[in-house]
Amino acid sequence: MSSFKKYKCLIISEKQKVIESVEEGERKVDVAKAFEISLHSLSTILKNKIFSASSSRVRKRVSKGNFPRLVLTVKQCLVSWMRQCRGKNIPMGGSLFKEKAKTLAKELGIEFSASEWQNSLSDLIKEYEPRNIFNTDETGLFFKCLPEKTFTFKKEKCHGGKHSKERLTILLAVNMDGSEKITPLVIGKSAKPRCFKGINSFPTKYHSNKKAWMTTQLFNEWLVSLNSDMKREKRHIFLFLDNCTVHNNAPPLSNVKLQFFPPNSTLKLRSLDQGIIHNFKTFYRREVVKSVLDNLENHQNVTTIY
Repeated sequence: MSSFKKYKCLIISEKQKVIESVEEGERKVDVAKAFEISLHSLSTILKNKIFSASSSRVRKRVSKGNFPRLVLTVKQCLVSWMRQCRGKNIPMGGSLFKEKAKTLAKELGIEFSASEWQNSLSDLIKEYEPRNIFNTDETGLFFKCLPEKTFTFKKEKCHGGKHSKERLTILLAVNMDGSEKITPLVIGKSAKPRCFKGINSFPTKYHSNKKAWMTTQLFNEWLVSLNSDMKREKRHIFLFLDNCTVHNNAPPLSNVKLQFFPPNSTLKLRSLDQGIIHNFKTFYRREVVKSVLDNLENHQNVTTIY
């Protein structure tokens, strides 16, 4: 009797995370394993970049059974409509195009467009100083991966190796003027990692679960802790975040106001995705390489850094 490996059906926000992970340079095979999807599914996501345009309140899982009934994005609908108009020689101006976009968004259940959201952004944050405006986001980190390439001499054999699949989820949060970085939250699989032995304090907060993923419970605990810190400092902050599933059941907060980015918004709206997360990983990788070099110079095995 043959057995089949069961893969996970991803929702819209998880597909966004898949694309972002690949665009940040993570290996496709590692991303596929981390999100429990096949390489074929990963290729389909990257090729089509299809996201449902339904509102953040209504999210449906994508499976082979309902894939043909996926709702097209506003952009795809606009392209289709534009081709129809071109075929009929109908002139299209910017105002007509914008009005059609609003109509399509309404039909697909989107309450407002990203452009309208950007226009109202100044009103949203006008009561907050730059130091009190924050952005938070999660990212995956394959923390044991070494550089993918190596130097070698001509005609010298180069032995291959395998990349580590061990992954952490890191939650980062920074403010608008760059003056403050909230203590990172690290999520791993092990409740008591061996590397923590003998260490009493950490520069991060650490939690664990089976998949090393962010959960609603962990995120809400982080929010409550952040709210307590702001309350103690007598500060009120404005926190931008994406509308992924684990963010949607936040508890009441007195000193932290949450603002979700509009569905399917571009990375340009998100400060952490404009180089901060990338630089974080770059600096981390640099420290890993330094540790390897120190071990080699001390005649130790490279694996001892782990």
